[in-house]
Amino acid sequence: MKWELKKFNKELAQKISEELSLPFLTSQLLVTRGYTDFEEIEKFLYPSKKHLRSPFLLKDMDKAVRYLLEAREKKLPVFVYGDYDVDGITGVATLVTFLSKYGWKVDYYIPNRLDEGYGIQPQVVEEYFKKGYRVLLSVDCGITSFEAVEKARELGMYVIITDHHTIKDKIPEAHAVVDPKREDETYPFRDFAGVGVAYKLISAVAQELGIPGDEVDEVLDIVALGTIADMVDLVDENRYIVKEGLKRLNATNRIGLLQLMKKLNITNISSQDIGYRLAPKLNAAGRLYSAEDAYKLIMTDNISSAEQLAEMLMGYNFTRQEIENKIFKEAIEKIEHSKIKDLPILIVSGDNWHAGVLGIVATKLVQKYNKPSLVVSLENGIGRGSGRSVDGVNILEVLSDFASYFEEFGGHPMAIGFSIKNEKIPELIEAISEKFGNTFFEVDSKIEIDSILEVDDINDEIIDSLRYLEPFGHGNPEPVFLIKDSIVDRIRFFGNTNSNVRMILKGKNKQTVEGIGFGLRKNYYDIPAIQAFLTSLDVVANIRKNGVGPILNILDFKISSIHEEDYNDKYFIYSFTNDWKSQKEEEFKHFGVFDELSQRYEKVEKYLHIQRPFVLQMDPMTRNAFLMLLMQKGRTLIVNPNNIEALHVDESLSRHSPKDLSFVNSLNRKISNHVITNAVMIVEEQIPVDDFDFIVLNEIHILSALSTEMYEKLLEKLKKEKLIITSLYKFDTNIPLYSEERKLNFGLEDRRNSKKTIDYDVDSIAFLFSNYNYVTKFYEKLITKGYKFKDLVFYSPILEDFQKKAISTLIKKGRIKKLVSSTNSDGLPSMLPNGSEIRLFDFPLSVKELIDAVSGDSYTILQLYYNEEDAKKRMEHLKKLFPENLENAVKGFFENNIKNKEEFLNFSNNVSISPKILNQAIKDYKERKKILRNIEREFELRYFERYTMFLLNNSIKDIYKMIEERDMYDTYLEI
Repeated sequence: MKWELKKFNKELAQKISEELSLPFLTSQLLVTRGYTDFEEIEKFLYPSKKHLRSPFLLKDMDKAVRYLLEAREKKLPVFVYGDYDVDGITGVATLVTFLSKYGWKVDYYIPNRLDEGYGIQPQVVEEYFKKGYRVLLSVDCGITSFEAVEKARELGMYVIITDHHTIKDKIPEAHAVVDPKREDETYPFRDFAGVGVAYKLISAVAQELGIPGDEVDEVLDIVALGTIADMVDLVDENRYIVKEGLKRLNATNRIGLLQLMKKLNITNISSQDIGYRLAPKLNAAGRLYSAEDAYKLIMTDNISSAEQLAEMLMGYNFTRQEIENKIFKEAIEKIEHSKIKDLPILIVSGDNWHAGVLGIVATKLVQKYNKPSLVVSLENGIGRGSGRSVDGVNILEVLSDFASYFEEFGGHPMAIGFSIKNEKIPELIEAISEKFGNTFFEVDSKIEIDSILEVDDINDEIIDSLRYLEPFGHGNPEPVFLIKDSIVDRIRFFGNTNSNVRMILKGKNKQTVEGIGFGLRKNYYDIPAIQAFLTSLDVVANIRKNGVGPILNILDFKISSIHEEDYNDKYFIYSFTNDWKSQKEEEFKHFGVFDELSQRYEKVEKYLHIQRPFVLQMDPMTRNAFLMLLMQKGRTLIVNPNNIEALHVDESLSRHSPKDLSFVNSLNRKISNHVITNAVMIVEEQIPVDDFDFIVLNEIHILSALSTEMYEKLLEKLKKEKLIITSLYKFDTNIPLYSEERKLNFGLEDRRNSKKTIDYDVDSIAFLFSNYNYVTKFYEKLITKGYKFKDLVFYSPILEDFQKKAISTLIKKGRIKKLVSSTNSDGLPSMLPNGSEIRLFDFPLSVKELIDAVSGDSYTILQLYYNEEDAKKRMEHLKKLFPENLENAVKGFFENNIKNKEEFLNFSNNVSISPKILNQAIKDYKERKKILRNIEREFELRYFERYTMFLLNNSIKDIYKMIEERDMYDTYLEI
C-alpha cells in the first residue's frame, strides 16, 4: 500500500496556532482538513447549539410539525415506523421518547430484516390503522415506500416521512417529506443520519411548543449513537450532535446501554468505541432475529431486563460472527474455484445464506480482494443480496448499467441492496465479464499521512493536541501518523491468518509505545523477518489514549533503514524457518538463476571438441558443470555402474535444477530428454541408446571391477565414438585421459562411534545426512529447539527449484551459516564460511559423498559421526530396496492366483516387499521372464561390501587419503 504525506501551508498553520492559542499540531491538522477561515475553525473546534440552523429551513418541516401538532390536539395516535439498524432504532427511540413525554399517544414498529426487508410495508400500515392509529411517522426509511404511503393515504392517515437516503426520480405523495437529500432541498447541510433528521424534527416541534432546547437535548446520547453508527460525516451540525451526545452518553442513565458498556468493558466511551464495539452488538439483533431487542435495551428502565437484554445482544453478536465466518469461508471457496475471481466485481451466491450478515461478508471480501463485491442469498429461486465497494468506485453508478438484471436495486455509492432471480446471476456475471473484460477499476490503495513522528515524540501533549479535533469519524477521520525508524522491542502476529499484530516500539531515548493492528491484509511476504533480523520499522498509525498512556492503532508497517536486497534475503530465511512448505515461487523471483555454472563452463567447454572416447578426471563440481553443459548441447545419457553411483550424480546435479532429466532404473522407466541410469538398464535394452547425442560413462571402471561380463556387454551396446568417461578417481587406462585438478581444502575428524551432538562453538555449521529423508526429520526437530536455530535452513533434493536457488545463493553470500543438508549437494556445505564444521551423522553409501561435502572453496572440517549401527541400518535398508526373496515372491504371486488389489496388498505385506517393487517385478517376469531388480541387487550389494564398508572400518588416515588423492591403484580401464 502506498503512503502519501499530506502537504500543508506551514505559515498558515503557524498563524492559526498563534492567534487561536492552539498547539501547532492541531493547527496543522486543521489546515490539512481544509479549515483556513478563523470563524469556521471556531465552529469546528467549539461546536455549540447556537451553530445549529433553524430546522424550519428544511423542506416540508413546517408541514410535518403542523400535522404532528394537529394529531396532538385531536389525540390522533401516532405510530413510528423505523429501520432495523442502529440509526433506525435510535431514531425510533428519539421520536417515541419525545412524543410520549409531551402529549402524544405513540407506538412504534421496527420491521424484521429477514421476513419483511427494508422500507415501510403496506400490510403493517393496514394493521396499525385497524388498531386505531391515524398518523404514520417514518424515521430512516420511507423515501422509496410509494405503495405503503399510497395505502396510508387511501385509509385516511396522515403520512410524515423523515429519511436521509438518496432520492430517486420522485418522492412519495406523503403529507410531508423531510429528507435533506431531496433534489429541491436548499438546507446548507445535507449529511444528517436518519436519527439526525428525527432530532431536527423534535427540535422544530419543541420550538413551536416553547419547550427549552436543553430538554430536547436530553436525547442527544442516542442521537449521537445512531449518527456515529451510520457513518455519516461528523462535520458541521453533526459535530455538535456527536460531541454533546458523547458527553451525555458518558453520563447516561439508560441502564440498558450501561449494562452493555459494562460487558464490553467501556468506561469512557468514544466515537471509536461506538463504531467498532457498541454499534455492532446493537446491530446484531436486527441482523439475526429482531431489532426489537436492541430497541428495548435502549429504552428499558428495569435493571433485570437490562442485564438480560445486554446478555442477549452479546449472544446475538457471537452467533452473528459464527454465521458470518462460515459464509465468508464458503464465499472464498466459491470465488477461488471459479472465474469469479478474475472479474472486476465479485459476485458470489449461496443457498439460504443468512441475509442479515451479507453486507458484512461483502465488506470482508472487499478487504480481501480489493474489489467491489456482491453477496447473494438464494431461496426459492430468488436471491437477496448486499454489495460493498472500494474507495473511489461508485458501485451504485457502475451497476446502474446492469439494472435490467435486478428485480430491486438501490443504495449508496459504497453500499447497495438488491434482489435478483437465481437464473439471472450467471447472466449478470457474463454481462460484467463481457463489458469489462480483463480490466479492473482503479482503486486508490493509499494511506494519507498527516504528520511524521518518532516514538520519543509520542506523549500526553500529542493526545491533548488531538482532543481539539474529537470526535473522530467519517468526514473527520483520526489523524494518521508515520512513526519512523522505530526499534522493535517486542512483536507478535496473531489471528487465523496472522493478519493481526501487537508490538512494542522503542525510541532512541528508550521510550516505548504499544501498538496493535487488525486485519492488515498483508501477504506472508509482507510480514518481515522481525524476530531474528529486523533493525527498525516504519509504522503508520492513529494515536489514541488508553488507561495508561498513548497507544497506536496500527494501519500499516514496513521495514525501515534496510536495503531491499538485505530484506529479501532475510525474509526468505524467516519464511523458510517458519513454514518452508508454504513458500511460493512468485515471492522469490529476485534470486534469479545461478551464475556459478556459467563460470565453471569456461573450464570444460574445450572438452566438447575432443575426439571420443576419452576419460575426464575432475572434482564433483567441475564434473557437474560438464554434465550440465552437455545437456545444453544435446540429448545426454549418463550411464553408471549401479544405482548408488547414479543416485549420487542425480542428487548432486539436482541443486542446479536440470530441466527434462529423469533417473531411470528398474522401478522408474520414464525416459526424458536426458537420462541418468545404471548399466543393467542399458544391457537389458530398456533405453534406446542411439537416440542420444552424448553418452557419458560415469565411474565405469567400477563396473569393470564388479563384473567384467556386465562391463563387456555394456560396451557392446554402445558406439565407442560417442563415449565420454567421467570420474572423480584417478586410474590407468588405454584411452586418452584429461584431468582438471582442483585442490580440496578440508580437515577430517574421526568421531565415529562417539555420541552425536548438536552443540557447537563455531559460527557456521552443517549437519549432513546421506539419506535425504533424514534431513527434513532432523531439521524439523532442530528448528523447534529455540532461538539459536532460527536462522537454520535445510537443503535436500525434495525442495522446490526456487528454494534450492535461494539457499545456494544465500550460502554463497554468507547470509546462511547453519545448514542441514544431504551429502550429494554439489559441494553446498563447504560453501559455508571458512572454518565451518560439517558433521556427517548418517552412514554414506560412497566415498563420493564425502568428496562432494568438502568440494567447495572454503576450508571446512568434516567430522564423521556415524557408527556401526548406522552402517547396519543402511545395509538393511539396501536389502529392503533390493529384496533377496523377490523371485520367490513373484512365483508365489502366480501360484496363489491373486486377482484383486486387496489380495495383492495382503500378499505384499506377508512377503515383506514394497507393493511398487513387487508389482514391477511381476511385470518384468511376464514380459521377459527375468527380474531386473534382482540383477541390480547383485551390483548394489557387491558395491556396498567392497566400497562402502571401507568407510566404516578403515583408518581416518586412509579415508583422508582416499578423499584427497582419489587414486584407485587396482583399476585399469580398457576400451
